[in-house]
Amino acid sequence: MRLFHHYLTETYITLCQGRLDAHHFQVVIPRIVVSHPFLMDSLLALSALHLAYLEQHDNRSWLEIALKYQSRACSAFSRVLADISPETCGPAFICSIFIMLCATAYPCVSEDRQTFEPLSHVLEIRQLIAGCALLFVQLNGMEYRGDLQGWLKWKDDEVDQDGNPYQVRESQLNLRSAIMDSLKGVQEKFNSIGGPNQAIYLATWQILHEAIKRWPFGGPNGGIIAWPINISEAYIDLLKQGDWVARILFLHYGVGLHLLSDKWFVRDWGRRLIETVLQPEDEIPSIWANTISWTRSAVELEE
Repeated sequence: MRLFHHYLTETYITLCQGRLDAHHFQVVIPRIVVSHPFLMDSLLALSALHLAYLEQHDNRSWLEIALKYQSRACSAFSRVLADISPETCGPAFICSIFIMLCATAYPCVSEDRQTFEPLSHVLEIRQLIAGCALLFVQLNGMEYRGDLQGWLKWKDDEVDQDGNPYQVRESQLNLRSAIMDSLKGVQEKFNSIGGPNQAIYLATWQILHEAIKRWPFGGPNGGIIAWPINISEAYIDLLKQGDWVARILFLHYGVGLHLLSDKWFVRDWGRRLIETVLQPEDEIPSIWANTISWTRSAVELEE
């Protein structure tokens, strides 16, 4: 009960961007949750992680509770996906969002640097929410989406429900512009390099570019935080092989996450990703030296 109350009074507001989001997260989702235990478990896991963030003196206790509910949610979620129906599609989609947020938040809240490996973590998120993109497509194809009808209409401009500009810091706007400029340069460079992987690079670049462009709103693909859902297996393979273009795009994802560093469930994720991906012994190709130097400085890392 405490976790549910905490979500209704505090956690929900940390997920919002405008009045429609606030109504959705505080009213619509709890109304759906009470009929779907797997969704309730994912909500309680997120609420417990938020309490772990807020109550550092009791951090470990809340982390253990969060892991218990997250494990239950993931187990039930996989069974729901195996037999999806119009009635469970919407709740399953919301559950996938909460699971993704929990997976993103855990290393930040626990501050467990010893076990943090960004590529492994991205792959874990992809595995946890397998089917999320498919659920979104299915929901958008439905004539009636129930309580999710209004919320699934993504915003194309930076205004809230009242038509006022969404409040962001000037430093964040400057960082977004810098990421866009850097991504343009990255595209020009991998075009000049050529090779058999151009289509993979371009598809991955387009998803990331769109997410950065639409920030602070998510857009149709879920925004920066949902990038791991949308990347292809072919790109993941290149990343595992150490392909430099793939790594450069991954670093820009890290810088993009830095735009969300004011969110408790992201915090220094982007900085830690860049710290971990770029090892001191790496022999950086000259074509990428300036780009990598910029990614370090963009998240205020020491050279």
